[in-house]
Amino acid sequence: MDYLPRMVIFSRVVELGAFSKAARELGLTSSSVSQHISALESILGTTLLHRTTRKLSLTEAGQGFYAHCARIVALANEARDVTESLHTELVGELRIAASSFMAPEYLVPALDDFIRNHPQLRISIDVCDHNVDLMDKSVDLALRVGRAPGPGDIPLARMEAVLCAAPSYLQAHPPIRRPEDMLHHQLLFFSPHGPGASVELTLRNRAGQCAQLRLTPRITANHARSLRQLAVQGHGLGRFLRSKVQDDLKSGRLVEVLPDWSLEGYCAFITTRHRDPVPAKILACIAQIRDYFARRHPQQHEDVSAQ
Repeated sequence: MDYLPRMVIFSRVVELGAFSKAARELGLTSSSVSQHISALESILGTTLLHRTTRKLSLTEAGQGFYAHCARIVALANEARDVTESLHTELVGELRIAASSFMAPEYLVPALDDFIRNHPQLRISIDVCDHNVDLMDKSVDLALRVGRAPGPGDIPLARMEAVLCAAPSYLQAHPPIRRPEDMLHHQLLFFSPHGPGASVELTLRNRAGQCAQLRLTPRITANHARSLRQLAVQGHGLGRFLRSKVQDDLKSGRLVEVLPDWSLEGYCAFITTRHRDPVPAKILACIAQIRDYFARRHPQQHEDVSAQ
């Protein structure tokens, strides 16, 4: 493959009409350019250029070879331009993952203006209640909720969690007055990675007391909406994002448990498979989502951003 760089040198010599001019443009010496042309002729087994002290001219073989060289150089420049445009311009495909809660509640509203303003972007949204492997699925970024963002993730806002159950469940089971009482109840927990042996729960009350529990849920699910429905049906006590069950709490379908104790909350964050330099379309999308969270959760956004 040594002849490929030499094809570029040969093309510039032909187009500029002199070894010296090609050498200056390519950052080489005239003797080096001459050596590359001679090596190319040796590889091809033919003369490409007639050289005199006053001018250069193409041989018949050189004319045919130059036509192909020019096409290859043009294709290489086009490939470079396409790659640069994908990195610096908002074009091409953008793949985003989010849960069945975060997608309609946050992601789609956040992308409203973004979609309108960048018509050359093709956007694919993967809605799934388990954390997809970004590299394996070729996902550019994911909007997630977790206990804490990881290194390199972009925090967006704190999200309050709440313990609640249906009135029918609470009436049929012993009262829950202290965190320890939950050890004797049927528990429903969200588990994005499949069933787990136990769940750790941390609660604090207004007096500053802290309770740490290791609980074994009866039912786990990797789909938040299904888990909420199970709670409404009276199958157990669950931990949910308050915003997710706010309507159920207002209507009485669910009742908050241990209201004087606060649960360790969650954090909404963005994670991406891209590292520096990050393509412009990824940066623009991240900025759009951050702006939406800042407007919708201004106080929580400021608290998280300050960390």
